[in-house]
Amino acid sequence: EIFLIFRPKTLLYQIADIARGHRGAIDGDLEMSKARKSLDWDKQIALSIDPVKARAYRSSSKPSSDDVCTMCGKFCAIKIVRDYFRT
Repeated sequence: EIFLIFRPKTLLYQIADIARGHRGAIDGDLEMSKARKSLDWDKQIALSIDPVKARAYRSSSKPSSDDVCTMCGKFCAIKIVRDYFRT
């Protein structure tokens, strides 16, 4: 499913840039990680390699709640840990 959102060659270039230590690639990857941690879907889509496809995919498989992803649902590890530390 990741290949529906990310173009394979572009993803490989991103991985190579991170491995080479290119600051721009690392910063972008860090921003995406922060967006994932906060379950900020709009920011994740904006930071994705292909925002149009990412938005279409998210819309077509939207879960019942905005605070979980389409893959994990209520078993989202990020959500479980965040909820645990709130109590």
